[in-house]
Amino acid sequence: MSLGRALSVAGLAAGLIAGLAACGGQADKAAQTPETPLLPATTPPPSVTPSPTPVDPTVAAKIKIMADYKAYIATKSNGMVSNHPTYPFERNMTGNALQSMKSWMGGMYLIETKYGGNITFVKGRVAALNLKAKPATATVYGCVIDNLTATSKKGKVRRSGGTHLSTHDQLVLVGGTWKVTENQSNDSKSPGCA
Repeated sequence: MSLGRALSVAGLAAGLIAGLAACGGQADKAAQTPETPLLPATTPPPSVTPSPTPVDPTVAAKIKIMADYKAYIATKSNGMVSNHPTYPFERNMTGNALQSMKSWMGGMYLIETKYGGNITFVKGRVAALNLKAKPATATVYGCVIDNLTATSKKGKVRRSGGTHLSTHDQLVLVGGTWKVTENQSNDSKSPGCA
């Protein structure tokens, strides 16, 4: 074989090897960088979880106050029809409200007056709130239906007859519970029922 022909074959071989190497490089690159994502098609895209909206402490306190106030009305009703001065009114009352209730129930017990019926919560709202006070304080205007009957020792019955009463009560936060410390009942035209 002549030198020119040998160089020509060598050049052709070198070109062929270079071409194959170039094709192999392209194939290797294609294998390394696929055009489709590596995630399976069934995997949902990652979602962004919204951060929770902070709860306004005043709104949360008002919800708790009204729940505790309804419990106070139930305690007052149940305690009165229990006809016993040792009923645990302190669960939902403190201060003057508690002393007044225990004194009233003690007096009724001594003269043997018995209560029946109930007091029912109708509606209410927090009229004032001071979370910075020590202890925290609130004022609630409420509306209740007084359906109590009082029967004396001689059998005389006095009925409230479903009277609507507006309440104007002061509450304090004691051990995580809003307790009525001062209470006042007014006619139905006062704030609460009106």
